Order: sequence, then C-alpha cells, then structure tokens
Amino acid sequence: MLEDIEVHVTGVLVQALPDHVQAVCVAVANFPEAEVCAVSETGKLVVVCECASADETLALLDRIRDLAGVANVALVYQHTETGAEMDEEINDEADPPRVH
Repeated sequence: MLEDIEVHVTGVLVQALPDHVQAVCVAVANFPEAEVCAVSETGKLVVVCECASADETLALLDRIRDLAGVANVALVYQHTETGAEMDEEINDEADPPRVH
C-alpha cells in the first residue's frame, strides 16, 4: 500500500572540480534516484534525490561523494512523505496552468 511506502526527498549541493564538471553531471544523472536540476559555471550542481529510506539517501550521498572530480557534497534539504502523499494530485487554483 502507498501509505506504507516512504519517499525521502533531498536537496543536495555538489561541488565539482572545474575540469570535471561535465563528467560529474553525467555520473550523477546516471543514478536513478538523482536528478541534476542546475549547474553553475563554477561547478556547483543542484541535485534532487528521491530514496526509499534515510539509509538509502546516505548511501547515495556517499556514492556521489566518491565520484572522481567531486570536491564536496552538502545536504541542504530533506523531507519525508508517504507514497500516498506523493501520489496526490495538487490543484492550485490560485495559479492555474497556462500555455506559454
């Protein structure tokens, strides 16, 4: 049941060495639990992760930290939801969808 499933959502800042930014982006994006959301010119990556437990989250952060060219990994946000809560559709009438 979805009520029994936990989803741990984390925001992570990854600092890559300048010569390794592209390789680190590709390597992080290859983790199925991770999504690279932004990359700066100075090698900072904003990564969002979704894992099934706190232990899985910590293991993923260790795997990212162990990548060649990673200088630092910092957990900046963590939130836990149930699977049922993650499956809910959010309807925000204050900001209806628009076509751009």
